[in-house]
Amino acid sequence: MDNIGEADMKYTNQRVEIIAFLREHKGHPTVDEVYDGVRKKLTRISKATVYKNLKFLSQKGLLEEVNVKGVTRFEANFVPHHHLICRKCGKMDDFQSEELFDYSMKIAEDIEGFSIDSMSTNFYGICKQCKEDTING
Repeated sequence: MDNIGEADMKYTNQRVEIIAFLREHKGHPTVDEVYDGVRKKLTRISKATVYKNLKFLSQKGLLEEVNVKGVTRFEANFVPHHHLICRKCGKMDDFQSEELFDYSMKIAEDIEGFSIDSMSTNFYGICKQCKEDTING
């Protein structure tokens, strides 16, 4: 696993499996989804252990936490990207735009007293499926 030795921490079996699950899982799983996925390999792991490790790994910078409609989701995608979030169903997709990233970081250079090293933007609206459901419903 790349970057696995960089953070100053102990890599327990639980942490390694959680990181592996998130790297294999495309999307933004909830604690419950991570728990269900990791439990397939570590059958005796508790949801509390998964939650504590997700928070810990997030604090160490190995995971990103994203909150949508009051639900915390996690991802291990550190390629600069933004999110498209549906206000109706809460679906979240990644959106990559080098232009938006570069423009935002250029603006950030002019901010005094704060050194910015990354950014992300959330776009809110209605996804295609919800829009179709509204029209057909």
